[in-house]
Amino acid sequence: MNFSPELSPASAVLMVLFAASMWGTWFISLKYLGDYPIDGFYVTLFTTSLVFVWSVGFILDGSALFQNMSDVYAVDSSRIYVTLVCGSLYVIGMRVTLHVFSTIGLSLTMPIKSSISILLSTTVAAVVGGVPEGYSMGFLFVGCFLLIGAVLFSMQSARLRIAGQETAVEKSDLQFTMEDLRKSIILLLLTTAISPAYTFGLSYGLKSITQPSGLAVLPYMALLSTGAFIGSIIASGSMLTYRRQWRLVLTTPMSIHKFGIISGLFHYGGNIIHTFASAFLSTVISFPLGLWSNLVTQIWGIVFGEFKGSPRKAYYYLVGALLLYILGAYFIA
Repeated sequence: MNFSPELSPASAVLMVLFAASMWGTWFISLKYLGDYPIDGFYVTLFTTSLVFVWSVGFILDGSALFQNMSDVYAVDSSRIYVTLVCGSLYVIGMRVTLHVFSTIGLSLTMPIKSSISILLSTTVAAVVGGVPEGYSMGFLFVGCFLLIGAVLFSMQSARLRIAGQETAVEKSDLQFTMEDLRKSIILLLLTTAISPAYTFGLSYGLKSITQPSGLAVLPYMALLSTGAFIGSIIASGSMLTYRRQWRLVLTTPMSIHKFGIISGLFHYGGNIIHTFASAFLSTVISFPLGLWSNLVTQIWGIVFGEFKGSPRKAYYYLVGALLLYILGAYFIA
């Protein structure tokens, strides 16, 4: 029998928020990599995730891990394939996001990325799937307006930060230009097209109160982590091969690899916790709650001094972007 704890609504919500905090924290590992290639870090992260998730699956589910996969495959094999493909796609998109993180920092990336993602996802949902009966179009328009404001506030904060760094006595270690910011926004727009893959896979592949035909939690997570590992090899393994950096990855000491290992445990530890809660709450509830991770990441960026030496107005606009993002997500969700 597959492991399935009994949860109360309150405990499920707390689990989602805790998982989101884990998601929002592991990005700080990027601050400690130095000259070590992000692609090496990425492969270590998802290799750790693969080993971790399958180990937890065997410990808690035993033979039921494969039995559930076999049963679901016999009834609807697409649940298996979609989970694997979505695992690969979201990881490929996230690799580009890590590049943006390293370019313009955590504090600016999150409100821009999240606002663009919700705006496009909402537009696609309204055009393709239609607006649910009884849903307030006024809320939708207000939410979109607020999210656009969050992007504009973030860009103004970046402009003030860039200008302030020129005369600041104490500067941030992270330096970028407006051209870097524009390129980063373009990359975020391009990756947003595949960013809903994680949520789509969760909604379609996982058995929940609204999806009775899906996989149990740990079989689902084992397949997702397998897809994620494949995606990391496609996205980062190919770059390591092209740049001939595999030898560097294999000979790098544990003092560097530990950041990829810890990040893998935090990323998929959070995923497992979030998925157990999603099976109880349904994805439509757990996903908006998971947006808490964006706030956590942004706060860590400020704690690590990404805005050190910036004028006070830059902080005001950054806080304004955060508030507009939270309000926009609230009105839409």
